Amino acid sequence: MSGALLLFLCLSLCSRSCVEIANAQREQQRERHQYQQRSCRVQHLSAQQPTETIRSEAGTVELSSRMDNDELDCAGVEFMRETIERNGLSLPRYANTPKLAYIVEGEGRLGVVFPGCPETSRRPPFGAGEGESECQRRTRAGRQGEREEEERRGMEEESIRHERERAREESSQKVRRVRRGDVIAIFAGAAYWWYNDGDTPLRIVAIADSSNYQNQLDKRYRPFYLAGSSATRERSEGAREEERIGGNILAGFDPNILAEAWGVRRETVTSIQENNQRRGLIVRVNEPRSTRRGPADFQVEENDQVDSSNANGLEQLFCNMRLRHNADRPEEADMYVRDGGRLNTVNRFKLDALTHLNLAAERGVLRPGAMFVPSWLSCHAIVYATRGDAHIQVVENRGRKVFDGRIREGQFIVIPQFYAVVKRAGDQGFDWITFTTSHSPIRSSLAGRNSVLKAMPEEVVMNAYNISCREAHQLRWNRDHDFLIMSRRSQQQYEGGRAAQ
Repeated sequence: MSGALLLFLCLSLCSRSCVEIANAQREQQRERHQYQQRSCRVQHLSAQQPTETIRSEAGTVELSSRMDNDELDCAGVEFMRETIERNGLSLPRYANTPKLAYIVEGEGRLGVVFPGCPETSRRPPFGAGEGESECQRRTRAGRQGEREEEERRGMEEESIRHERERAREESSQKVRRVRRGDVIAIFAGAAYWWYNDGDTPLRIVAIADSSNYQNQLDKRYRPFYLAGSSATRERSEGAREEERIGGNILAGFDPNILAEAWGVRRETVTSIQENNQRRGLIVRVNEPRSTRRGPADFQVEENDQVDSSNANGLEQLFCNMRLRHNADRPEEADMYVRDGGRLNTVNRFKLDALTHLNLAAERGVLRPGAMFVPSWLSCHAIVYATRGDAHIQVVENRGRKVFDGRIREGQFIVIPQFYAVVKRAGDQGFDWITFTTSHSPIRSSLAGRNSVLKAMPEEVVMNAYNISCREAHQLRWNRDHDFLIMSRRSQQQYEGGRAAQ
């Protein structure tokens, strides 16, 4: 009887949570729509770089704010790119907005903290899991200075102290292994950190959805850092002056209050409040790395799952939730065209966490000369070029081109909702990641097997464009064997056939 009652309560809790999330997302969409009616009056789009650079000891953070960018303001998001050097630790923080991130290059570790979730990790985050951790080495160094005092203590007291220390082994919430191609969802208010344990820079691009229902502050991205200090800021011309980003929020509290709350000495609190001065937001971990972990050591992190046989409702909902999905696996492509390219989508059906964020991503690869046919999305899209270049055209509702140019590696462009866009890869091909402001965006195309024109009656097409029956038939059926991606060979074959006619 008690088991059935517990099951009923859990189901009720989950159902209520789903209803609340759905209601919040509907309210978010209504508010976003009202705001965009005022702000989405963009006359021209541009391929652009972040407007602000923040340099730190072991990396850089680059930002483009809604305050500086009408296109981002229309989409209701802010763009950021973070580069973490080898052995760099991007300091713990939380933010007022959810983030959707993509690993462009490198590998490392990510820690995301959900209040109330169990501390299941038993390995030091910076070491290889063998030998002494940094904390143990610092403790041993401190003991050398205290050896005379320890010798005066009784053997029994020393034994008890060492026994307690062994019981307090290294533990934390789950640390996830991240690598190139991972799409990662981070909730608003969840504290997180990055660490680069690879041999190359860890480069991350992300959007912060400041129009999301999880944000109840103003419509700006506000990170709350738990350590560190403000760093040198470099602004491009035309960028507006804003409040500083960075700074340890713990420094604002009275040290006596924190000492009482933590049960530590006041000197310890003072050290915490003043630590990492002039080191910025990304600091270098000075511990030499020992033998690297093998894949078996990361089994939990790789699968992003833990045993949930005894999990409660909170653990089922958040603690065991998958936060990442790799979008760089060709074998999992939603669309693959030989000599043309591929498209991998990461939406709420592949990553359930995106249901709560109302965000999604697409990873695209075009071979040299290939085309991504004219199409539009049911939401805003932020396209970031990760390799190569492409010629892109974007057309708004009045039939006017708002962008007609090239986008190159390292640049991004905002595509407003329902604006039609076509991409053609350059001679080196074109790879990109698209962030969308909907967890399950709908794409409509103007060419290929799923073309909206092909789905219309032939008579409608004839009269709409005032063309012949033959021309309407060709318009609807000439690309019936193609999808969203057309290879250069497919385009050349059509050109050859047309010339023969």
